[in-house]
Amino acid sequence: MDLKDIQEKLKELRDRIKDEGRISAESEAALKNLLSNTLVTANDEIENIQNRLSATLAMRAGNDNDLTPEQKKRLRIIEKTGTGSTAVH
Repeated sequence: MDLKDIQEKLKELRDRIKDEGRISAESEAALKNLLSNTLVTANDEIENIQNRLSATLAMRAGNDNDLTPEQKKRLRIIEKTGTGSTAVH
């Protein structure tokens, strides 16, 4: 269920309770059902966001291979001198 749909149903339920002047058993059951649907929808959306974030981070992770001795040597020079990699080549 979409969050906008939930919002509309909550408005309808609020208006029904206001018109009745009390919370009937039917309104209480509808409210519990709506809250349950809201939690399920929110969990689904959180899961989707986490999956998208994980996919994005996985693409950015890049190469996890160990550096070769030559690459380690160049990296040490760059770290010591504070220069860009073009100065090392």
